Amino acid sequence: MKRLIVSLEAIADLADRASDLSKTQAAIQSAKILVQESKKKEGQAEQASLQQLETELDTWQSKLSVILNEPVGKKGMAKHARFWAEKLRTIHV
Repeated sequence: MKRLIVSLEAIADLADRASDLSKTQAAIQSAKILVQESKKKEGQAEQASLQQLETELDTWQSKLSVILNEPVGKKGMAKHARFWAEKLRTIHV
């Protein structure tokens, strides 16, 4: 779970820095893989949250070029990634 949290923080940093599309896309793909691995290990309550996160990651990935072209989109993506990192910290305590 710690690797997933670090991955989400990396996504937030990439969005804040207006990074290139390929680096951000790779970070999202990495996070999706970590979510799938975590879903196998966690209980049912955690799996529901992880499923929501996976859906959000899918949305980011499908609309990434639009998100990164808009300052509001980048800011929102960074905010949501940090939200999820914090939420996973509280779940996994």
